[in-house]
Amino acid sequence: MTHTDAAPPRKVRRRGLFAPFIITLVFAAAWCVGWFWLRTQAEQRMDVAAASLKSRGYDLSWSARTFSGFPFRLDVNLADARVAEPSGWALRLPELKAEAMIYGLDHWVATAPRGALLTRPDGGDVAIGGQALRASLAGLKAYPPRISVEGAGLVFSTAPEAAPFPLRSVETLQLHLRPGPDDQAAILFKADGARVNFTGLLGRIAQENTASMILDARLSKVSALRGGNWTDAVGKWSTSGGAITMENAKITAGEAEGTAKSGALTVDAAGRLQGKLEVVLNERVDPRTARTPEQILAAAAQALGREPIIEASLILQDGRTRLGSLDTGPSPRIF
Repeated sequence: MTHTDAAPPRKVRRRGLFAPFIITLVFAAAWCVGWFWLRTQAEQRMDVAAASLKSRGYDLSWSARTFSGFPFRLDVNLADARVAEPSGWALRLPELKAEAMIYGLDHWVATAPRGALLTRPDGGDVAIGGQALRASLAGLKAYPPRISVEGAGLVFSTAPEAAPFPLRSVETLQLHLRPGPDDQAAILFKADGARVNFTGLLGRIAQENTASMILDARLSKVSALRGGNWTDAVGKWSTSGGAITMENAKITAGEAEGTAKSGALTVDAAGRLQGKLEVVLNERVDPRTARTPEQILAAAAQALGREPIIEASLILQDGRTRLGSLDTGPSPRIF
């Protein structure tokens, strides 16, 4: 009788136990290398963009720049950031903080903790301060890209010798630009709790009351809105047939309300809006304090037992704004 001994058990291979850790270490090393490579690429692209803009008369500059955010974000902090275009418009930010997720560098969010200084070529500087001022930029491959600007508790101040800025202060502000189909773009502007320096018709509606405003408009031929500076871009866009179509425009201040129901606007050679809008004005007033033509008409309507509503055509032409036959002041300028 033959006896066969059982085969001894095989030794457990330990390589399989270490494989997950090895893969993790390789991935972590590759991620680290990738982050620093992206940081270097971002630094180089900023330098190239600044040099390219400078060669065309623009200015993109900063006094100091730091990168952080490892491992999942790319943060860029700039001191004394400035962007300017040849016609004289400029924006300076004492401190700018921008960040993007490492896997989504097509979407940047920026904040200006110390406010901003807006330079106008003719009107002088406007200091912008407040509780919060932030912006986002996404869809960089589209034209225009998706841009949003939001603010809370903002205050706009100018030097005594500078031209007044349309806004003095605002509780909340939103400005959004979005690309659309058929060579269009959409603009949405909203402001609540605003103190304004409007003139003409808007000034008569707002007076010294706190105002709420909304502007929802569409721009056509947006691909033509390009040029060496803002003035040239708007001029080229206008001669190409570009127009602004109002979807919704409203200002409410106290008992007064003005609404633009429909219409399209273009820009003349002087940079002023021109065209025709159908508007509705609604204002309840005390007949004893009625001063403006609109208030007098509203008071007369109330005296007849009717709603103080005026429907008329707002005509912007030759640099002036007329409500029916009434001249209500200069038309707004784009540049």
